[in-house]
Amino acid sequence: MKEFLFWGCSLAYSVAAIWHEVKDKLKSKGTALSGGQQQRLCIARAIAMKPDVLLMDKPCSALDPISSRQVEELCLELKQQYTIIMVTHNMQQASRVADWTAFFNTETDQGGKRYGRLVEFSPTRQIFESPKTQEAAEYISGRFG
Repeated sequence: MKEFLFWGCSLAYSVAAIWHEVKDKLKSKGTALSGGQQQRLCIARAIAMKPDVLLMDKPCSALDPISSRQVEELCLELKQQYTIIMVTHNMQQASRVADWTAFFNTETDQGGKRYGRLVEFSPTRQIFESPKTQEAAEYISGRFG
């Protein structure tokens, strides 16, 4: 059983393109890794569970451009095998990585309670080149947000 678990973990780390970076640090704390390595290690741990869907909440937040690119490249590889739902505020990143893009905004009801509202859901190319809604067009172009 241990061999199977180790094989599954090492396979996930290899797929996450991080194995060669951490294989000599297996007894070290995760906090000794860079932010980008930590993020890719988290993704590797997630795929080791063989999920149907990967949920990523701003996976490149606070990462340098090189680490962000590595995470994006990993996502491009993983989307061949997994459904990935990624939250990002980085429009350029969404346009590079996503096949489909959903734009959400908030509204306030009469009682003052805020709630999320789906404004537009389209293929990424379409939403970035010719959005269906004025609200999405203004956000994507940087006129608000």
